[in-house]
Amino acid sequence: MMNPYIQEIETEFKLALQERDHPLKFCVLATEGLNNAPQSRLIVLREMTSDFKFTFFTDERSSKVAQIKNNPKVCLLFYHPIKKIQLKVEGIAAIVEDKGILEKKWSSLSTVSQKNYTTDQAPGSKLVENKDIEYLKNKNYFCILEVQATAVEYLKLREVNHFKVQFHKDINGWISEFLVP
Repeated sequence: MMNPYIQEIETEFKLALQERDHPLKFCVLATEGLNNAPQSRLIVLREMTSDFKFTFFTDERSSKVAQIKNNPKVCLLFYHPIKKIQLKVEGIAAIVEDKGILEKKWSSLSTVSQKNYTTDQAPGSKLVENKDIEYLKNKNYFCILEVQATAVEYLKLREVNHFKVQFHKDINGWISEFLVP
């Protein structure tokens, strides 16, 4: 029998992938910066498997890609303000290298979305003015990141008696343990 909290988490993520403005569509990705300082940024969830592998799109020149290459251990933080559920996912990030997958996902993006990955300068580059951004016509820096969860922490905020459970992956699946919230 599947754990009811895992089922709830899966259900919410499925909704996030179907509903444009679902709060779990967005999360904070935390990495270790190249200067050993924590770095975090908001990213958009694109896919999730039943085994809690999360997929995100980015520019391959972004600092997060270099940071993941240096240390693939990451943390994702999701929050649903209406249901007052916080989900913290610890995992191992990987950069998708398969050209077929990259081409398939690239071609599924709208022209407007594709433009985000064609700037002539890397994300975070300094500009004199915002209008100085130029876009390449025949090159893109589209990149796919996957995060395989190794632990998932579920926190339900309530008026009284908050509730927290953590799941760890082992050979038999997801094992849960309750935590003091």
